[in-house]
Order: sequence, then C-alpha cells, then structure tokens
Amino acid sequence: MIPPANSSSPARPVTSEPSVGTDETAETAMGLLASRRRRAVLRHLKRVGGSATLADVAAAIATETRTAGPRTVSDHGNVSRRQRRAVRLSLHHVHVPKLADADAIDYDSETRTLTLREHGRTLLAREGAVCGPVRY
Repeated sequence: MIPPANSSSPARPVTSEPSVGTDETAETAMGLLASRRRRAVLRHLKRVGGSATLADVAAAIATETRTAGPRTVSDHGNVSRRQRRAVRLSLHHVHVPKLADADAIDYDSETRTLTLREHGRTLLAREGAVCGPVRY
C-alpha cells in the first residue's frame, strides 16, 4: 500500500465493493423500504417461511390494508376482489420488479412465486433503522 502524496493520514486499502455503511447502500435500502407495499412483501415472505405466490402475497397485503365497506363479503377478510386485484397489479408491475432487481427476492414468472433472498432478510433487519419502528 502506497500512501497518498502530500497526505499525513495513512492510506486505506482499496476495495472493489462498497462497504456496508456507505451512503449508496443506505440510499438503496431507503429507496427499497420507502414503499409500504415493498416492506409488506418482505415481511409476508419472512412470515410464511420465505416463499409464496403473488396472489397469496397480494391477498395478505390487501387484507392488512383493507378499507372494506360494510357489505363486502369475501373469504379474504372482507377484502373485495377488486382490492386484491389492484394490489396484485401494483405488486406485479412496480414492487416485485424493484425487489427482484435489487436481489431482495426471486420471482418465477411461470409459477408466479416470490422467494425471499438473503438481501431481503438484510433489508428487513434494517427496516427499523431506515423507517422507524414497525407499526402493525
């Protein structure tokens, strides 16, 4: 290791990967955890053992965030078919691709199955620091 010219501080080793505490890593985590739906996807996958279908995840998230009317009757905790579909579409077109691109989950488009990856578990561990206490 060669110390930098005109510097009294010791040289740092050069690494090809950013360290865990860098601003870029924190910004990436904050960006992924900024959405309630993305956080809910990660929490649901962890809760069910790491893997679930898109439809199951959407139904669970719709049930968590339901605003059902008094006349809604469903097997999914008073969540209408329209609400489940809206959540499923937003997951499919927005949130699942972002989580998959960040290697937080794997998505099998043939079986429509989501699988939590190690990076997703790491994000969940950082959720409190990034977003504050988890509220249910």
